[in-house]
Amino acid sequence: MNETFYPPRPARSQGLKGISFVTLAGLTLAVLALASSMLSALNMRYEVTPEALRIRSGFSTREIPLDEVTGVWRPEALTGGVRKFGTSVPNLRTGRWRFNETGDITLYATRLETLVVVDTADGRYGVTPENPDAFTDALRSRLPAGFSPAGGSGTAAASMLIPLLLVAVAVPTTLYAVGLPSRFPQTLRYELGPDGLTIRTGFRPVQVRYADVERVEVASPKGYPIRIYGTAVGSLLWGKFRWPDAGPNLYLYCTRMKPLVLLRLRDDRTIGITPEEDERFVAELRKRMG
Repeated sequence: MNETFYPPRPARSQGLKGISFVTLAGLTLAVLALASSMLSALNMRYEVTPEALRIRSGFSTREIPLDEVTGVWRPEALTGGVRKFGTSVPNLRTGRWRFNETGDITLYATRLETLVVVDTADGRYGVTPENPDAFTDALRSRLPAGFSPAGGSGTAAASMLIPLLLVAVAVPTTLYAVGLPSRFPQTLRYELGPDGLTIRTGFRPVQVRYADVERVEVASPKGYPIRIYGTAVGSLLWGKFRWPDAGPNLYLYCTRMKPLVLLRLRDDRTIGITPEEDERFVAELRKRMG
């Protein structure tokens, strides 16, 4: 005979409103970042004045005073390129990077074979003017001049970013249209069946056989969980977490932080759930475990 237990309802201000805010903030940042990268591909330009080097890229313009420039040079080759953050598509490299020859460097670049490195007291910058020799001469002599990036128009690079921008908008919109963010707290329940526990989350159910459970207890672990993946907004906890006092390889399906019902499994996983009648749930589970 099956018996179903339900979790306590999460506080709305901590649950769905939190998810909405976090999702909206993440979506906004992703869209702005992609839009800035697309604009960089289209409007990147380097201008030398008697006082400064101005680099236009995306929504911003960086100005580097020439009095702060300590060196201008060109690497013979670039190896071991690692992007820390920024854009990496054909004919467009922006953001923070690291190469064996340059160390950490901020790029405003298209084709790296024309890379010119500009060293300052505050950092190292990389630009890729179409005519690197003329650019270097203008910078050293402080002669006013403007330079387009190597490769000409960045229309091709910008077009490659359009699908990513569409995905960044479409995926969260679709999720909200079908109501997935709100389904977890509304459909979460714990079913004790003849052979095991089924955790129904509104997505794919989680099955736990009684034979795989080593022990079960109600506990209030010290500290707080750190999300590895999943949802962690207010009192909604769903996915994989790190919480040493709760147990190794922890998976949570909860609508509150504490207390938890912790199931220690024989495969070294720990599952945390929050049935509202936690003591009765544990007693019934132990009875069915035999």
